[in-house]
Amino acid sequence: MAGVEDINFEIERLRREYEEGLENHNPSAKVQYDYACMLMCSTDNNHVNLAIELFEELIKIRYMSVQSMYQLALCHMKKREYKRARRYLDMLLRMEPRNHAALSLRSLLFQLLADDAVKGTIFVLMATICAFAVYRSW
Repeated sequence: MAGVEDINFEIERLRREYEEGLENHNPSAKVQYDYACMLMCSTDNNHVNLAIELFEELIKIRYMSVQSMYQLALCHMKKREYKRARRYLDMLLRMEPRNHAALSLRSLLFQLLADDAVKGTIFVLMATICAFAVYRSW
């Protein structure tokens, strides 16, 4: 899996560059953004959590706020934290109401929410049927 190896190599390279900037008391917001973007590509949940922290710091210093909010929404969607993803998309769309990427991502978010709602309903229905069957067998 060359793709995963490439991502891990790039994460490690950017981590070293990011930490070097921190040690020299001269952190680069661009390196932090690039590092966070690579972290969110990882399948490791800890990497995604770190990416969220880094993007939140970038928003606080107002570095690429719109892009950072978009990336944060993606991170939260990846973790199935749809409420948080929606919050960042709503903030982004208040800043840029015609942002096509954010509008498309918001549409996808609503579709994922609907799919999860259907799955949840089916699960509850099946549990109810099983409980009823057990009750009837007594």
